[in-house]
Amino acid sequence: MYLCIMKPKYHILSIILVISALSTPRFALGQSTMGTDFWLTFMDNIDTTMHSQALSIFATSHTPCSATVSNPNTGWSQTFSVDPSMSNRLYIPLSQAYTTLSNAVTNTGLHVTSTDTISLYSITQGYPNLDYANILPTVVLGSNYIVQTFPSDRYSAEFAIVAAEDSVTVSITLSGDIIGNYHAGQTYTMTLLHAGQVLQVRSMQPGDLSGTRITALNNKKIAVFNGDACVYIPSYSDGPSCDHVVEQATPIECWGKKFIVPASRLSLKDYVRITAKNDNCAVSVNGSVVATLANSQTYQYRMSSTQTSDYIETSQPAVVYQYFSSFNGAGAGDPAMTTITPLEQCYSSISFPVIATSNITSHWINVICHNDAVPYIYLDGVSVSAYFSPVASNPQYSYFRRTLNQGSHTLVDNSSTGFVAFLFGSGNRVSYGYPLGFAGQLLQKEFELFVNENNARFSLHGFDVCIKDTVSFRIGSDFNPFTVDWDFGDGATASSNPASHVYTTLGDRLVCAYISYTDTNEQGLAVQLHDTLCTTLHIRPDFHRVYYDTCVENALPKTFGGRIYYGDVVNDTFANQTVYGCDSINVYNLKVWYNDTLIYDTVVCDTLLPFLWRNVSFKDDSVAIVRKYNVHGADSVAILRFHTKTCRPIPIEPETPVDSVAIWAPNVFTPSLQDANSHFRIFCSPGIIEAEVSIYHRWGNRIAKFDGLTQTWDGTLNGVLCEQGTYVYRVVYRIDKIPNGKRTMAGTVTLLR
Repeated sequence: MYLCIMKPKYHILSIILVISALSTPRFALGQSTMGTDFWLTFMDNIDTTMHSQALSIFATSHTPCSATVSNPNTGWSQTFSVDPSMSNRLYIPLSQAYTTLSNAVTNTGLHVTSTDTISLYSITQGYPNLDYANILPTVVLGSNYIVQTFPSDRYSAEFAIVAAEDSVTVSITLSGDIIGNYHAGQTYTMTLLHAGQVLQVRSMQPGDLSGTRITALNNKKIAVFNGDACVYIPSYSDGPSCDHVVEQATPIECWGKKFIVPASRLSLKDYVRITAKNDNCAVSVNGSVVATLANSQTYQYRMSSTQTSDYIETSQPAVVYQYFSSFNGAGAGDPAMTTITPLEQCYSSISFPVIATSNITSHWINVICHNDAVPYIYLDGVSVSAYFSPVASNPQYSYFRRTLNQGSHTLVDNSSTGFVAFLFGSGNRVSYGYPLGFAGQLLQKEFELFVNENNARFSLHGFDVCIKDTVSFRIGSDFNPFTVDWDFGDGATASSNPASHVYTTLGDRLVCAYISYTDTNEQGLAVQLHDTLCTTLHIRPDFHRVYYDTCVENALPKTFGGRIYYGDVVNDTFANQTVYGCDSINVYNLKVWYNDTLIYDTVVCDTLLPFLWRNVSFKDDSVAIVRKYNVHGADSVAILRFHTKTCRPIPIEPETPVDSVAIWAPNVFTPSLQDANSHFRIFCSPGIIEAEVSIYHRWGNRIAKFDGLTQTWDGTLNGVLCEQGTYVYRVVYRIDKIPNGKRTMAGTVTLLR
């Protein structure tokens, strides 16, 4: 009996993890990618700029159960039933899961949980835009991914990262230029603070992000989706019809070396793209070596129109995707993207629906298995062994293709040898394709990174290290021999195991170990392999800290640190340790607070008179003095020096010069008083037909944006009142009857409490 599943070679360090999980095994033949917990999002689809968009998920199960889909960062949720005999499709509001921004963290991730084991799939549908994706359960997710996209000659390639845990920092090494001012070859990090937050990255147009490496530090779990916003395959000139394509990326640890790619049946131009994990990856197609790839490199070829399937074998772990070509007037279909399940990830049972979608007129299944399994394959309870044909390029395997009707279906291998299966669909200028799951076996060798003998796998946020302390690093594994090259993140490197380093500057440092080792391939030949493990160090100070405190005169004496103070004191020094254990010297300075005087200047349009500020009515240039108590209880005096300005509208005629158009903005407002000056607004003369206002704090980040013709700013950020201080505003406006586009003005405004 031939078994499709290849058991992973666990090493000593990873065996500990496996033993601890024996009561609830992570992977099992027949389980495939079914589960009870999932994370997903929907990536940007260029079709939404022209047509309506529908996002949906659908679930299948062997037994009736219920599932709940929620956005944990917005509070939205909905529960639905999963019936084995039905399609179980649920539509999702665009506001909850549609991700449009590039290189920005958004709250557009969905969490799906179920009361029993389900398979989960997503549908992105426009008109006629359409694509499906198989959603992996959380238990299968990893922390290391390599992206694959199709080279786009008009729009953006893209990928999205969904945090499956809180406080996930991802390291991204780009293979192409992206929107957001990062370029090919650069490595940068982004942090997703909460589970369900999403980071989407889009390439420049045109672009390709194949080979981009993504690592979630500290072995945090992430879900990664890759594809294209809208892509012409192979190019715009070949078939002028683009489509959104997407698949969930498979963790590197689950990549295989053997693949059978079934022809789509609807096109003479199926394309296959193969991305390698390691250097020196020989790629063989139908018995002939066609390329040798470096790590993260991609090879593309077009399937022969005479082949019903291709057999691909790689000398190193790889991932394979199949792409359908653009509609060119000769038949049905359009671009679609399908993950090709490696033969090492066979599984034995799956239930799945065929979903009714607009324009899809034909659905069919492709099943591939070893010849030993053929007599035991049943589709919807009926044996289909008579319909299998040998795979011409590898006669040890057979394939079966059949058209399916809409509704629920089951596929079972009663021998438990296993199969891989794909569902395809096509119609007028539309198609889809996706795998019906995989076994989720860990197929790659494992190493462990230790920092000061603490395992990086179990560190939730990296490691706190005191400046100038010696830090030790070590890679542990029972795989021998292997070599390690270290990058300590501050420009220093080393080539030893273990290694040590002293950090002399503060900040966060990404430490990476580049591991090289020799193994034998399927032919018994020695091959050089590589792995990378990274973690974050937070270099903490043994600092000289100065504490400042204030009190009013009648609050003396004051006790601090076991000492009694009767007045101002300078350089009263005492030593302790920081919360990170680093030595620290502290200086305590007491400042006795008596009172203060605050002076503000403001200008108000005379058309707004009389003007009310802190219950004082102004009718002309004047000064107001307001007595109050400061936060320390001492008397304070606030003085407002008030001036008026003529701001009457200036009519604009066609011959009126542009310079006579006026925009006026106050330079102070008081949101906490809820009076006439509680909101910041701009005043525009006639002729200004658009005015977009942006507010920036002193670090240059935008904290508010509004329509200056109809809206105002209440001085808050995310519902919290901003601190007192000066803010910069910028107005981008457009003048009626002026054809030369938009103009800009800027200024400052003081927010008073």
